[in-house]
Amino acid sequence: MKKIAMTLACAFVAAGMLAGCGSSVDENKTPEQIQQEIASWDAAKIQKVIDEYKKAIEEKAAELAAKTDELKEIPLKDMLSDKAKGIQGEIAEITKSLDKLKDNMAAYAEGLKAKAGK
Repeated sequence: MKKIAMTLACAFVAAGMLAGCGSSVDENKTPEQIQQEIASWDAAKIQKVIDEYKKAIEEKAAELAAKTDELKEIPLKDMLSDKAKGIQGEIAEITKSLDKLKDNMAAYAEGLKAKAGK
């Protein structure tokens, strides 16, 4: 039953990521690029991008939770197996991506604060 639920959860996350392909969420942007990008934007446009980042972060967090649960199901004696190491690598990549998304969302939030302060 857990495997079915896990498979469904992963499918929903994958579908959500595919559905969001047209969004402006880009974890490869630097905060400096974001500041330059939003200089000419209005507050509504910045808020829209922040909302997209929130959604992307929620999806990544769900993906991370699914992988963490998958790792928890591996017996302690098998934690050094290739399967466990592979899952740990995936968790590290998801965490890195999640951190980038959070940093970028924070840069957009700073830009929104600056617009509101004017």
